[in-house]
Amino acid sequence: MLLDSNIIIYAIQPEHEIVRKFLAQDSSQVSAISLVEVLGYSKLTPVDEANLRTVFSAF
Repeated sequence: MLLDSNIIIYAIQPEHEIVRKFLAQDSSQVSAISLVEVLGYSKLTPVDEANLRTVFSAF
């Protein structure tokens, strides 16, 4: 399954634990476009960036 950028963003938010559980049990993939979209956001905080990089490294 190819993940949408929004799913990746939701995965780092504490209130969306169900998304993290779902992603942990599935063999999902992310595209290079999603990587650029998510990490290229101009208002991304350093903490969010670190969390997103962790999510991306899992894929």
